[in-house]
Amino acid sequence: MKKWVMFSFLILLFTACVGSQKSQITEIGRSERFVAYDNGTVKDLTTGLMWAAADNGGPISLSEAKTYCENYRGGGYEDWRMPTTEELKAIYNPQVISPYPVSEGCKGVCHLTRFIHLSCCPVWSWDGINEVETFFHFDDGPKDWRDQSLATNHPRALPVRDER
Repeated sequence: MKKWVMFSFLILLFTACVGSQKSQITEIGRSERFVAYDNGTVKDLTTGLMWAAADNGGPISLSEAKTYCENYRGGGYEDWRMPTTEELKAIYNPQVISPYPVSEGCKGVCHLTRFIHLSCCPVWSWDGINEVETFFHFDDGPKDWRDQSLATNHPRALPVRDER
């Protein structure tokens, strides 16, 4: 009986500790549309999506980007995925200039919230069609999809998850 009581107590203690970790997430920035948290996530209040606060940090192929997003564990969540073109278009804002400089070899300035750091403006998107490799360019905006050359565009991976 003592073992059962001790085991039950440990389970209860573990559950309380895990639950308190989620509640300890602190807001570190806010705009009209976005909320940044100290766990490396950014909540879009308009769409309900949660974004990684930074991209993968370097040029990456489409297949590597899919794997990166699926294996991403930011904020302790395990349901990250690659964004669609429409989801990326939704966070593009030509009136906003990201305060972060882009990496060497990248051109332009990224037009999106200051809470998401892109090391280069092109971000891979995937709409479920394997044959079409596209990315959204946060410098040029939603004009059309571009030459998908990794050598000239340096696309990145930016994980997203459904928060709703």
